[in-house]
Amino acid sequence: MLAHVHVMKTAGQTVREILRQSFLGRHCDLRAVGEVATAADLRWALRVYPGLKSIAGHQVRLYGDLDAVGPPLSYFTFLRDPVTRCVSHFQFGRRNGSAATFEEFLACHADHQTRHLAGTSDAQAAIELLEERRVFVGLMERFNESLVLLERWSGEALQLPYRSQNIAASSELKRRLLADERALARIRECHQQDLELYQYVRDVIYPRQLQRFGSELAAEVAELEAALPAPTILSFGRLLAKAKRDLLYKPLTRCPHRRAA
Repeated sequence: MLAHVHVMKTAGQTVREILRQSFLGRHCDLRAVGEVATAADLRWALRVYPGLKSIAGHQVRLYGDLDAVGPPLSYFTFLRDPVTRCVSHFQFGRRNGSAATFEEFLACHADHQTRHLAGTSDAQAAIELLEERRVFVGLMERFNESLVLLERWSGEALQLPYRSQNIAASSELKRRLLADERALARIRECHQQDLELYQYVRDVIYPRQLQRFGSELAAEVAELEAALPAPTILSFGRLLAKAKRDLLYKPLTRCPHRRAA
């Protein structure tokens, strides 16, 4: 089973749509009782989604106990340059009503990618988890290429052509911050572990994934890019999967007494 560890502002909703269109009713946007999804959350999902092929969500973490349910999960994630990811995250919060100042935001979200992967602000702990669990790591800066690599790694026939999701209507705040040297210096100061993690992935893990693919990679990336943006297709299978997600899985998951039944 594929398990997407969704780090904030790394094209996660676009990846989720690819999983949805690839597996239809065998994909679950995993919901959890707590901050981190547990084996109990996955067991409940399997009751609603027998034959589950993929899960995704912010609560899917490498350091949880999801593997206790059955065969080991095939984890994958996407990372992003820590500076641009931080700025996009701050802009997203403002767009959605957050009144936090930039300094308050940095205090809450320093080393966000490292903490999301490892549960702690320790780049080495995150790197060890990525290596021990053989996690596939895509780079948002090389998104289309990463998707082609992901499909080969997964062993699944993924429906890769996509339409980008959750795009900001305006990037003015992001542009201002990226042009402010003092702001950039503060971001780097607060993301030392993220910078170390990202450098390792960029320089060690990602080149290793490239090497395993072979010489036909460029042609397959070009084929994907020629199919972008993907047309919007409303199939019966997608409508049925949406109905199951919105009318069955989500409502029942919000009712713990029903889950325990």
